[in-house]
Amino acid sequence: MGFNPRDAIESVKDIATNAVERSADIVDSAGHILKGDVSGGVEGIVSSSMDIATHSVYKIKEIATGRGDDLDEIV
Repeated sequence: MGFNPRDAIESVKDIATNAVERSADIVDSAGHILKGDVSGGVEGIVSSSMDIATHSVYKIKEIATGRGDDLDEIV
């Protein structure tokens, strides 16, 4: 399967949607830091950031390969 522009656009939209949703979690975690829960807030920020990055890598892999296989099987 090759590169499909229509699927690529949908994947980019999905990446952006996921990033916006997770950014709300990051803001919530920043609120925890301001309330004094520094450890929990930082953990939430790091976790949400990693979720954004992981999701983006999988979607970009799908765009580049045209496949939805597990990333570990390809790399």
